[in-house]
Amino acid sequence: MVLEVLIRKQLINLMQFFIVITIGLIFTKIASEGISHFLKKEDIKRIISRMGYEEPIIEMIILVLKYIMYFVTFIIALAQFGFAIMVLNTIIILTAFFVIILIFFSLKDFIPNASAGLYLNVMKSIRKGDILQIGSYKGRVVNIDLVSITLEDKTGRLTIIPNSNVIKREIIRERKKNIKK
Repeated sequence: MVLEVLIRKQLINLMQFFIVITIGLIFTKIASEGISHFLKKEDIKRIISRMGYEEPIIEMIILVLKYIMYFVTFIIALAQFGFAIMVLNTIIILTAFFVIILIFFSLKDFIPNASAGLYLNVMKSIRKGDILQIGSYKGRVVNIDLVSITLEDKTGRLTIIPNSNVIKREIIRERKKNIKK
């Protein structure tokens, strides 16, 4: 008797799952075609091109929206079995992990350059106006900031050297000529 009720309940949940999936797929198809029709109007294309984007961005927007709708449909369908919370928690954890990795890789060059910049700033070994040769680059220091040093050569060309590279290379400083007073 209890087993029969449990089987009926699971069959009802399974039917609801397939109904939600079917309705979600139909809705996604209709909505994505509507969005596609709207975004492919000439006025919208002109606005997007004025914003500096090319036409393939429209297809990417449509694709992203379509997959978001598929995802929402799947989560709603899983709610029929009580898995939605578990799936959402897993997705939140994976998203947080992805964001942490993204932040780590975006800062992997900044941190060494910033620490080298702090070292150069504390030591005051390089100042604006100094004429230096750093590796194969030679010129007058026109800017020193947290992550880089900018040299200007005799032709006026600017060379930006990351501070982590400055620390690793030999620095040759030309003497300033004696100025008569």
